[in-house]
Amino acid sequence: MEVVVRYPASFGEIIQGKIGDKDILCSCPINMYTEVKIFESKNSNLKYSYFKSCRFMENLLKDWGEEKYIDVLDIEIKSNIPTGKGFASSTADLCGVYHGLLKFFNKEYNPREIEKHCINIEPTDSIIFNEMTIFDYKKGLYKKGIGEYIEFNILVFEGNKVVDTVQFNSRPLPPLSNVEDLIEVFEEGVKYKDIKKIAYCSTESIKRNSKRLKYDILDRILKIKDEIKGYGIIGAHSGDALGIIYEGEVDFKTLEKYKDQLKDYKIYEVKALKSI
Repeated sequence: MEVVVRYPASFGEIIQGKIGDKDILCSCPINMYTEVKIFESKNSNLKYSYFKSCRFMENLLKDWGEEKYIDVLDIEIKSNIPTGKGFASSTADLCGVYHGLLKFFNKEYNPREIEKHCINIEPTDSIIFNEMTIFDYKKGLYKKGIGEYIEFNILVFEGNKVVDTVQFNSRPLPPLSNVEDLIEVFEEGVKYKDIKKIAYCSTESIKRNSKRLKYDILDRILKIKDEIKGYGIIGAHSGDALGIIYEGEVDFKTLEKYKDQLKDYKIYEVKALKSI
């Protein structure tokens, strides 16, 4: 028997910061995917190429009392998600493994279960749940679903640096800025599908936390955002990519005057999804 699951990447934090003493974030799925195949094999060695996913599967099978499958099941992953750029490629793999195992064992989705096991392996990225969720990504002590995901466009500027999110978050960092004043605006934006309000919150989140996560091209992207009439900016998870939130079409001629300043960046479009 085998099952195949496709799971989306996420583009960073629409919002990230402190609520009280908790570090929270909320992310959106985008149209980049990992494809996870879980299958029975007499020689199940392929999974060891995917260290985090292998550990995740073993931990989950132990929780379920299905240890006998640990040496039987194998994993194969194909992905078009950039790695080390802040698109949560590892967490997408873990979520793909989780949903694949749900199908394999005919089990029901349990958000608390996926929180527990993702945090155990990758306590840095936001998990893409079944709805837009504000989430304590380090300890899982706070979670609030706030509504359906919303479709919008992101113009991506992907740098060439590679970032290990676990290492990044394990070093001494300035604390996250408080974002409690943004939460009500953000929730209204989600409730009424107001992309401008959502983009305002994502822009404020980036600006407030710029001492913690520095983007070399932040000022340039803010200028470009205004020139193409974008709604705001969004940053990838502890990575090396920034995006401009917009609707409609982009006139790429606007970017020509920045070609020397952006020569080390890949520029392309992705779409935030309204469902996973």
